[in-house]
Amino acid sequence: MENSINYTWPIIPKYKVCEHDKYGIRKNHYVLFKEREHSGFDITADYGTEVKSVAKGKVIRAGFDGTTTEGLEAFNMGYGNSIEILNDDGRRCVYAHLSEIFVKEGDIVDNNTIIGKTGCSGGSRVPHLHIEIRKENTEETGLDYTLNPLEVLPKFDFSKCTLEFSVQPYAELWKKMSSSEDPWGFTKENIWYSESREYIK
Repeated sequence: MENSINYTWPIIPKYKVCEHDKYGIRKNHYVLFKEREHSGFDITADYGTEVKSVAKGKVIRAGFDGTTTEGLEAFNMGYGNSIEILNDDGRRCVYAHLSEIFVKEGDIVDNNTIIGKTGCSGGSRVPHLHIEIRKENTEETGLDYTLNPLEVLPKFDFSKCTLEFSVQPYAELWKKMSSSEDPWGFTKENIWYSESREYIK
């Protein structure tokens, strides 16, 4: 394994960053509706946006994952359509909530290899990419086992991200999450489409 490798962004962010997107503690999770750790960084993106690998590595898993740390399993929970890549520096990287997957287990990827497209699958309620970088090659998630992706990916000026996500029905929830007054003030009633395969896909 290499001690140091070059990381690149999987998607260039363009939408405003919400509190719910950030690595750390979520005060109100939009699937479980309670405080919960968030082990990655979410990049809101238009449905079907190309996702690129962030580093050189080997695909160790590609498929659907509907499980959560609470042990629940359903089409609208967990990582959804996701890819796990063991980077050449020994870190495992997870790309989650995809609509399409273009790689399979055993494939070797480079920086900027197109590995899939963004979606709203699994435990997603707004189309985005969840990017998670684990400290080592482990199936464990949570803050103890992961790194803040913003400490690994190239520095990015988020003040340039001024666009507001406008695609319905997701936009109303996104607007609440991006609110400076009450970003955690959403309820299950605000996400009426959470049981619909038309929107969670």
